[in-house]
Amino acid sequence: MSSSTAAVDFEKEYSPSLNIKRFQNYEKPYEKVVQHFISQGKAATTLAFRNHKVRENVRYGGLNDNQLVDIIYNDSEFGSPIFAYIHGGYWTSLDKSSSGTFVGPLLEQGYRVLLVDYNLCPTVTLEELCEQIRNFFKWLQHYAKETQPNSISICGHSAGAHLLCQIFNEDFLGQQQPELYAINHLFLISGVYDLRELWELTCCNENNKLGLDAVRAEHLSPLCWSYNKKLLLLHNKQDLQVHVMVAENDSSTFIKQSHSYAEKLKSIALKVDYQLFKDYDHFNIIEDTAIPNSIVSLYIKEKLNLK
Repeated sequence: MSSSTAAVDFEKEYSPSLNIKRFQNYEKPYEKVVQHFISQGKAATTLAFRNHKVRENVRYGGLNDNQLVDIIYNDSEFGSPIFAYIHGGYWTSLDKSSSGTFVGPLLEQGYRVLLVDYNLCPTVTLEELCEQIRNFFKWLQHYAKETQPNSISICGHSAGAHLLCQIFNEDFLGQQQPELYAINHLFLISGVYDLRELWELTCCNENNKLGLDAVRAEHLSPLCWSYNKKLLLLHNKQDLQVHVMVAENDSSTFIKQSHSYAEKLKSIALKVDYQLFKDYDHFNIIEDTAIPNSIVSLYIKEKLNLK
């Protein structure tokens, strides 16, 4: 960043932008919309726990940390399709307790939903956090073999979309059995795929909470990866479909990164669709997944071949 003006612009671009028509009469609309996002997520999660069966705090890795997942289901975990959700929060905030907006509509369709937690930076570095998510993918493979879902979909929002990309990391391949089990759909929503500018910014890495330098930032950026041909072959064999989604009222940097990442995945012969959602912002694109007939819910249903 060559000047203070450029630095200020970058700080703005990497701060999740809002459709300011929402809460425009409030003194601090950003804080208000974040509060609304968290309260909506907590309300949906509480309702899901009340109305469905739950196995809470199932450990997928680690010992005394947050490598935990909640499994929400109807009558039985066996046989039903899986939808797993990895929350965002710039790797430093939020947790699975506010991640349940997807649950109600998907359980009505016979799914079970997995809400994934992880340790937040700076209690771990971002490098260590990515390893935790690979632990989840390893655990998911064993869990799927035990419970026989007919399909697996995984969704990540914002920083969670970045973490979901660990499924393309060749380190994950080295930890797996020779075949991946039934992973059919990935939903990457308003994600961050290039950390080379971000890691120096106060808005998302104050006091270097993420434990990054220029080399690590590039190493952890999905847009910079050379993808392992053996792993891609396994994904193509199971007809993996990747859905890259972004909100119209995300910043231009978020939109650009989403489009660039979609094009990169297409260039390595993965099945990819890219969708810009009009009138949505970085937060209500997730909030509206609690509404069965919202635009974003209908899109996900269509991709999952649901009615």
